[in-house]
Amino acid sequence: MASSSSSPIWKYDVFLSFRGEDTRKNIVSHLHKELVNRGIVTFKDDQRLEIGDSISAEISGAIQESRFALVILSHNYATSSWCLDELVMIMDLHFNKEMEVIPVFYGVDPSHVRHQTGSFTFDKYQGSKMANKVIHWRQALTQIASLAGKDSATCENEALMIEEIVEGISNKLFVMQPVDFSDLVGMDDHMERLNPLLSLDSEDEVRMIGIWGMGGIGKTTIARCLFDLFSKQFTARCFLENVSKICREHSVSYLRKKFVSTTLCLSENSGVELGPREIKARFGNRKVFVVLDNVDDMKQVRALANESSWFGPGSRIIITTRDKGLLNSCGVRSVYEVKCLDTDAALKIFNQLAFKGGFPPDEIYEKLSIRAAWLAQGLPAAIEAYGLYFRGMTSLKDWDDALCRFMRTPNRNVMEILKISYNGLEEADKIVFLHIACLFNGEPLQRATTLLDDGELQGCLGVKILAERSLIEITADGYIKMHSLVDQTAKVIVNQESVQRAGRRRVMWDPYAIYKVLERDTTNEPTECMALHMCDMVLELHLPKYPKYHHDTLKFLKVYKHLDHIKNKLHFSSNDTYLLSSRLRLLHWDAFPLTTFPGRFCPLDLVEVSLHRSNLTSFWKETVGIPNLRRLDLSGSENLEKLPDLSMAVNLEELKTQGCKRLKRIPESISNLTRLTKLDVSYCDELRSYDTTIRELTGGRRQIALYFSGKEVEVEVEVEYIENISIGGNINIQMLWLDGNVDHLCFSSEQEAPDELTKGPRSEFHGFRSVDIIRFNYKSDGASFICDSLSMFRCLTELNLINLNIQVIPDDVCGLQFLEKLDWSGNDFEDLPETMKQLPRLKYASLCNCSRLKALPELVQLETVKLSGCMKLQSLFEIPHAEQDWGRFQLLELWVEDCKNIQSISDQLGNFIKLSYVDLSSNDFETLPSSIRDVSSLRTLCLNKCKKLKSIEGIPLCLKYLYAHGCESLETVSLPLNHSIRHLDLSQCFCLKQDEHLLTQFLKDGQDEEDSPRFACFPGTEVPSYFDKIWTGKSYTISLPWTSSKLLGFDGCIVVACERPFHIQFSPLSYDYYWGYERYFYLYLQQDFFQCHKYSSTGEKEEEEAQTSDHLVIIRGIKNFSDSINKFGIVSDLRLSKEFESPSAEIKSCGFSLIWEDDLTDKIKTP
Repeated sequence: MASSSSSPIWKYDVFLSFRGEDTRKNIVSHLHKELVNRGIVTFKDDQRLEIGDSISAEISGAIQESRFALVILSHNYATSSWCLDELVMIMDLHFNKEMEVIPVFYGVDPSHVRHQTGSFTFDKYQGSKMANKVIHWRQALTQIASLAGKDSATCENEALMIEEIVEGISNKLFVMQPVDFSDLVGMDDHMERLNPLLSLDSEDEVRMIGIWGMGGIGKTTIARCLFDLFSKQFTARCFLENVSKICREHSVSYLRKKFVSTTLCLSENSGVELGPREIKARFGNRKVFVVLDNVDDMKQVRALANESSWFGPGSRIIITTRDKGLLNSCGVRSVYEVKCLDTDAALKIFNQLAFKGGFPPDEIYEKLSIRAAWLAQGLPAAIEAYGLYFRGMTSLKDWDDALCRFMRTPNRNVMEILKISYNGLEEADKIVFLHIACLFNGEPLQRATTLLDDGELQGCLGVKILAERSLIEITADGYIKMHSLVDQTAKVIVNQESVQRAGRRRVMWDPYAIYKVLERDTTNEPTECMALHMCDMVLELHLPKYPKYHHDTLKFLKVYKHLDHIKNKLHFSSNDTYLLSSRLRLLHWDAFPLTTFPGRFCPLDLVEVSLHRSNLTSFWKETVGIPNLRRLDLSGSENLEKLPDLSMAVNLEELKTQGCKRLKRIPESISNLTRLTKLDVSYCDELRSYDTTIRELTGGRRQIALYFSGKEVEVEVEVEYIENISIGGNINIQMLWLDGNVDHLCFSSEQEAPDELTKGPRSEFHGFRSVDIIRFNYKSDGASFICDSLSMFRCLTELNLINLNIQVIPDDVCGLQFLEKLDWSGNDFEDLPETMKQLPRLKYASLCNCSRLKALPELVQLETVKLSGCMKLQSLFEIPHAEQDWGRFQLLELWVEDCKNIQSISDQLGNFIKLSYVDLSSNDFETLPSSIRDVSSLRTLCLNKCKKLKSIEGIPLCLKYLYAHGCESLETVSLPLNHSIRHLDLSQCFCLKQDEHLLTQFLKDGQDEEDSPRFACFPGTEVPSYFDKIWTGKSYTISLPWTSSKLLGFDGCIVVACERPFHIQFSPLSYDYYWGYERYFYLYLQQDFFQCHKYSSTGEKEEEEAQTSDHLVIIRGIKNFSDSINKFGIVSDLRLSKEFESPSAEIKSCGFSLIWEDDLTDKIKTP
């Protein structure tokens, strides 16, 4: 028998045993057809000769490999020794519990079979050579006659008897043979959740169930498993795969014909009429199980299952689709949404596909597999694609290269799956999709729809459609969420469309593409949406003579940065009329460079203005109308003195001027703004009068911030609707569970605040969204602020308790389920509550200068962690029990500056697979942590002032910025082949012993990108011989002969000398370059390019360092010129701070070599 010791492996469901001359053309043919139609695998010997002394090996094998035996006992059954031998074998298996037997007494009396009388007598075998078999035959007949079966004489008709036989076998098969989903990770969970929707016990209704989810999430696989598991219980079944493709390649009528022929096992060429009436006639009394897979049009459903009355009671119709709106329109009320896999399931599937045996061979590949599985973000199609891609790949470098590629661009097959949903959108909805990918991923739904609703896009409708098409998700708390692979696909779509339709980019967020567009003299780009992340800009862009553009199309402009130390890199004229388009709805510009707006700027359509830390001194003209403006945020604009007349901003809901230190007055016109609900004027030093601020506000304000500049403040608040309180001064706080002295106090809320802050009852604090309690300076012996409980602030999204010497954070912090950001810097606690693991939304934590902190819980949800100055910290995070749990960490940015006691940094760092920024400055390790090479997403690494560091090697290929200023012991730096380094700061590393070798590594071994220069700085006194043209001074020009080669760029070197007793500290972001109209390369070393400091001591070491403190600044610039040139020049300009009466630093000498297309890979040559 085909079985193992533990469980049999069946080849057939049913073996048919029958006497051919009696039954082949009647009951057996009908019974076989019905069994096959019900999906029951049946063995029937169509070439049955029934001659010979024993049954054939084929028949014997088929019997042993069958679960059921259906024995048709007819009038001449016992006359065939072949049939009787079959029966003996069948009954032996039955009594060994290896087969279930069902007798059918077809035209014979069961008693004749039991007693071997009538046609079942064996008289003719007496005395023959068969006599020794008769005893076994008799025994088998007696046994089968005692089994429960069917007697044709007692059945109403043969058709009904056949139906009952098949139904009985089908039901038993369903119970006995559960479908094995062991190879399909998570499938049992899907089946369990779908069971209530199917409600198979409900036999009196037709149920339609939708399976809905994004492309590649496994809808078809789930539906196939449902079909395999349940369809055998139904009299008719059909799995119609990829309905949309069938209709696209054929027609709806062809689809209907295929549906009927598949369900009824008919030929597609049967020629039957297949209208709705015919479908109802054929299926109206049948209990059917139908799967319509990948439906994308209501016509497809209407053609096959327009009404439940078309099918018999108990029928189940399953529809898989990416469009929930389609299900709603078709009246499908039971919808199962398929979610992405969790981390463990994704990793398990990836390992099954990528590694022989389903497990990584060692720890290195285990870490690589975690990174690879994470890239798929739980999408099964992506997990499968990546798993198959890496299968058989043995080179660690190939793994690393592929991971870096997939971090930028998804697998091509995955993108094609995801693009199907995009291609099916209307043109307006495509634009909304691209705008959301560019600007609103992760943003509140209400904000996005308000900005997008401009009369053309109909943002509310567009967002609804995108959510129904599974291209975005609306979270329970009202935020837009786009899967990372969908987001990446959107970027690829934009790039592809810009190639297919040159000059027609509607959305731009690639820094390089934006740079190229803005750099041109003119452009015809009808761009509607532009988002520029300045942290990703390598070069500053100066546009002093701004070009004239032919379009005024820009509606959404966002120029932003997430790191405060990144400077504004986009400079333009106040006469610009392109970026400041009159059609702008969103203007978001961090560190906005202008002091005032252009006179021609007329922002009638503006909905939101956010200009954090701008250079503005005044706003636009008083006469400018802004009727659509909802939000105006000028926080941190320290030079702003005056706000415009806001009387025309009738829809203004929020006004923030926090930190506008020179702002003297809030315009009286805000008293008439009936929709104003949030006003924050905290830290506005010139707003000294409490009364002036309050009197201008009518009742009904929901959120107001106040600032008091007096040294001592007595807190009494009596304004009825104040819900944001921001108070500065010497404050003594005494409220329930909080007690201590502070310098600043701020509460913001969305419900009525208490009339006084002393002894406030617990319930009155529940609405607060943010709490700031601050001392401006930390003192190690400062009085401890008491924080016994935080339960009264359960709605907090931000909690800042700074420099308060808090010794214990209460365990009930876990109740702050909305908390997203915390800053607990400058406190005295030794550990944090384990309950913080239960804060699902916490993304940012600053714990700087918590000098007694020793350990952190396993806070996998954090994206940004600042731990600088935590001198006693011994471990980054609590170590997960399972290695694959590291993949759950969301960490993007990590500061562990001056944390000298951390022991686990080398072991843990490589496990944070999303990490892009790491600061390890001022630590005592001698070599770079080896695990750093495993962080394939790392872009920035800071090692400044690691004074014991001797070597840097093993950096990941994707690293772009390496800062190691002041590493006094550093001797060697090894850059990998094809490195991506753009900034390399090794200033004040005077032990470096490899100037020429490092120079070669930096210039020759790196990846070059047009208009993406590479800068390096390290000690040196002379221009290396590597450079062909060397001169003393700041500028040099050469003439170029006619050449067939093409100039691509240059390598340059500048020697900056510093006079004693000063030394240089370079600022890595304070330089700029651009190409002049006469092919001059202008390099500007800005005023803060370096700072000159006096040595604090005297002696030999000072003398030696001062004599060798000159530095080399190395630049590689690549520029693809469109035409031949005949002159090349380089100009450098050093601007020193005015605080120095006489120059303490100067440019000593310069050098350069030109790069030509023909010799880019060889030694750089000049003609």
